[in-house]
Amino acid sequence: MITTVANILDLDELSGAELVAGGGGLGNTVNNAALMEVPDIFSYVDKDNLLVTTLYPISNDEEAKRDIIPKLSELGLAGICIKPGRYVDKIPSIMIQQADELNFPIIQLPEDANLSNIAVGILEISLEQHIRTLDFRNRVHKTLSKLFLNGADIETLVNSLADMVEHPIILLDDNANMMYVSKDLIQYDVDIVKGGMDDFIIQINNRIYNRNSYIKHLIVAGGTRFGYLILLGKNMRQKSMVMAIEQAAFLMAAAFYRIYSILEKERSFQDALVRDILAGRVQSNIDAINRAKTFNWRIDFPQIMMAIKIISDNEEDMLKSYEYILDRKVIERLLDRRQIIDRDSIKVAYMDGMIIVFMGAASMRDIKRESIEIAEVILDELGGRGRLSIGISNPVLNVEEFPTRYDEVCSSAMIGKALNGMSSINHYDDYRIFDIIMSVRDRDVLRKYVEDQLGDIISYDRTENMNLIETIRVLIDENLNMKRAAETLFVHYNTLRYRVGKLRELGMDLDDGTNVGDISIALSIYLWLVANDDWDI
Repeated sequence: MITTVANILDLDELSGAELVAGGGGLGNTVNNAALMEVPDIFSYVDKDNLLVTTLYPISNDEEAKRDIIPKLSELGLAGICIKPGRYVDKIPSIMIQQADELNFPIIQLPEDANLSNIAVGILEISLEQHIRTLDFRNRVHKTLSKLFLNGADIETLVNSLADMVEHPIILLDDNANMMYVSKDLIQYDVDIVKGGMDDFIIQINNRIYNRNSYIKHLIVAGGTRFGYLILLGKNMRQKSMVMAIEQAAFLMAAAFYRIYSILEKERSFQDALVRDILAGRVQSNIDAINRAKTFNWRIDFPQIMMAIKIISDNEEDMLKSYEYILDRKVIERLLDRRQIIDRDSIKVAYMDGMIIVFMGAASMRDIKRESIEIAEVILDELGGRGRLSIGISNPVLNVEEFPTRYDEVCSSAMIGKALNGMSSINHYDDYRIFDIIMSVRDRDVLRKYVEDQLGDIISYDRTENMNLIETIRVLIDENLNMKRAAETLFVHYNTLRYRVGKLRELGMDLDDGTNVGDISIALSIYLWLVANDDWDI
């Protein structure tokens, strides 16, 4: 409970006192009292103080009387108690008017009021409240610490905190995605809208909570931000609630750190299994299925593999993004939340500078189409982390096919390096010519063919960054339909016409079917060479 101006009016020491202005501020918090003994009092008071005075220091200064109420209000004081009679006959009307306009309470004290006793009374009630706040903080700390030391999970900590503070609790990750809610919110639809400066708008059914109706605390440990702990309520100014959420956030951070330490060890063993599978060292379906169960991974065939490549020159930022996606289980949570694939049918690992996603496809009717749709969902979720290339393999029908499909998915993901514009999704089945290209042992022959057909365009793209290679790819995919190609590229039709004109200037004849066929083959060779680091882009 907080102490307000209304509470102070109930003190015995203020018997006979009367609120004469600023009634809209009766709910202002009071944390201490200050006596006005000097004219320039502003340097000696703090926010939420209640000033007690006879106005003696400014009794003969009309300008000071006009200025005092606005200045005290600006400093965030709770209000002012004035004892008229000895130094001022009555409280000046200008002060009454200003106080009403600013909702700044003025309490008129009776002539026999003892200012020192009033200040002591306010201090006593503030100290009692402070002691209750400390007791509550210690109870929260003791209860949650005991649960933490006994190995309680984060969901248990969230529900225990909600029970103690008697308010709903929400736990968000660092990207404002919901991780846990207290049990009193489970039955409701909770939506989080992230604003600027770490602010959120929270909607529960039809009720809106803005930053004035919740307390938010960052959860951080070891330099890592894990998310936000949020306490909902009508009046979130209580110091006890603030201190409780601070204590809880500290213990939540420790719990997260403990979990991630365990996951780090588990991940190293999991990655070893993934490497064995991708290298062909696990040759039995039964062996793969049984070993995967250790990591709550259900391997059903057919499987689909995706490779997610962040294309960036800033390696540090790229690695941080990969770490975030893995540590927060962003992909697993996303697909589980959308009810696209069961959580235990998904496994995500980091291999060879990419994130590799395994997922069961037994329930998919059209595996290629549905896997591309899933990739689009992932791309939409991760798009804010930069330019992405997502490669998709053909179905894995048994454990022996994993190494081949892994090569496919890596090649598909690396195609994005050659496309200088937007993020891309590339299914290996759309590049079946790669199997033929791989059979050509003389890479110089392949490079010369690309140079003859696309050399000028590649060079122009490198200097002018007009995305001509990507434009060619989309035009071919859309059978040279300019309207559909412009829509796929997300550019204006006239922009595409300009690019096509530039392609013609650089020697490409789009009206010659044979030439278009040669260009299509050269483009596939170029993408394959880039994917295999055999072309300097």
